[in-house]
Amino acid sequence: MLNRRGLGLATASLAFAPAARAQPAPEILARYPNGTFLENLAIRPDGSVLFTSYFARAVEAWSPAGGATRFATLDVHPVSLAATGDGGHALAVHGTSFLAGPGAMRGQAAVLLLDAAGAVTRRIPLPEAIFPNGGLLLAPGRLLLADSALGRVWEVDLAAGSARAWLDHPLLAPDPALPYPGVNGIKRQGDTLILSNSATRQLLRLRLAGTAPQGVPETMARMTGGVDDFDIAPDGTIYAATHAEGLARLPPGAATPVMFPAPGLDGSTAVLLAPGQPALYVLGTGGLSAGGRGEAALGRVALPPG
Repeated sequence: MLNRRGLGLATASLAFAPAARAQPAPEILARYPNGTFLENLAIRPDGSVLFTSYFARAVEAWSPAGGATRFATLDVHPVSLAATGDGGHALAVHGTSFLAGPGAMRGQAAVLLLDAAGAVTRRIPLPEAIFPNGGLLLAPGRLLLADSALGRVWEVDLAAGSARAWLDHPLLAPDPALPYPGVNGIKRQGDTLILSNSATRQLLRLRLAGTAPQGVPETMARMTGGVDDFDIAPDGTIYAATHAEGLARLPPGAATPVMFPAPGLDGSTAVLLAPGQPALYVLGTGGLSAGGRGEAALGRVALPPG
């Protein structure tokens, strides 16, 4: 998620590489009014899609059969969703909006455990966290949360209801001169953890020793068009939201991405590979961070050729 100070985030001008064949237009699945801040995608076992609506304090859902529905209404601002393996989800939340700034957010964060019907079954306070953002279930009952303000990864023990600092490193930190979050998206690829830093526009790589960090993070790629959340295909290709006017594709071993368009999904915040389809689910904010007046939307985008 990009920290919106007035949502005045500078949007880079993206140069889209020519494709071997035309990229199909995205299929818009659900639309929301301008000013809606959608983020964070999860797929349920039945194939429906969950995503958070930050300012509306809600978790939304979409399915081919039922269309768009409200999954959960909250009294806090929701951020990342991570499936807990029992049909439920761990949801990172803030009691105070990020518009108020990091100082006001301190001590307001928590993890909510949601059951399969969207009901809150437990609240785990995170008193030392400021902006827990991207989330990943590293092992059963062990949740990693990227704190975008502190430049830290927390480990939350969902059974014990406790949290500890799992990783601190300067490469995870935000840039104090810029209104962008630091460490943001977080995914696992085998024995490697991949993290995005939106402030520095980098993807970072961290080796794992089981479920512990091994060594320190290193720069994997510079995401020239911006980077927010991302997903990793089985062949190692990384697809990333840019919070700008298109999406990014990083082939295995590449150091810089190839950009591709996703009209109608400007201000993208999250992407997720669609199970069994050569496509991505994508959330767009209507370019809200750059003052855009478009609708927010959930869309499905065909994977680009090549």
